[in-house]
Amino acid sequence: MHIDVESRPSYGMAVVQLDDGETIIAEAGSMVAMSDDIDVSTEFNGTGGAGFMGKVKAVFAGLARKILGGESMFVNHFTANEDDQRVMLSPAMVGDVMDIELKKRAVFVQATSFLAATPDVVVQLVWGGWSMLFSGEGAFFLKCRGKGGRLLLNSYGAIEEVEVDGPFVVDSGHLVAYQGKLQYKIRKVGGWKSTLLSGEGLVLEFTGTGRVWLQTRNLGSLVSWITPQLPR
Repeated sequence: MHIDVESRPSYGMAVVQLDDGETIIAEAGSMVAMSDDIDVSTEFNGTGGAGFMGKVKAVFAGLARKILGGESMFVNHFTANEDDQRVMLSPAMVGDVMDIELKKRAVFVQATSFLAATPDVVVQLVWGGWSMLFSGEGAFFLKCRGKGGRLLLNSYGAIEEVEVDGPFVVDSGHLVAYQGKLQYKIRKVGGWKSTLLSGEGLVLEFTGTGRVWLQTRNLGSLVSWITPQLPR
């Protein structure tokens, strides 16, 4: 498998080259184009094991990812039937796409930033804590792990990678993913006056060492800007 990311950072698109038998799993609706000799199967967005009960668990996992994580309930499996087949994937929003090769440490991803992954990546919905619920960006992360697996992330705006060693403050609406020995807490950006009037609201304060991926634009801010313009 070979992955190229084109048209970064404004209109990112992943071009995935598959050989015979290779598969990429992508969010529903993300396919732009593909070669003719690729099979597409649609599955619930979750794993449950074999047999009838495994299928039932997969249904509930898909529902959980939809309701709690904000993802699509289904994912598409693209499998090549011969060498040198291609599938092109892009997110719904204008923005960047990043290809990450997973190693020892898991990557924790904002649910709406997941685009695609190889089958050897295990994706779990994990509780981010009550503080994340009040941040306005969702209370769940996707824990993505699997040594050697490939993970495709998308963003609104460009993706910036920052190495963190010590305290580091991130607006919750700009977080794409993080990795490493990092912990976070939600806090005010300053005093209550700054929190209410600055437009920054609540922020995530990371401590420890690791890596953080940020998006240069905030989807919540876009929604806030568009809403008053809509006809009443």
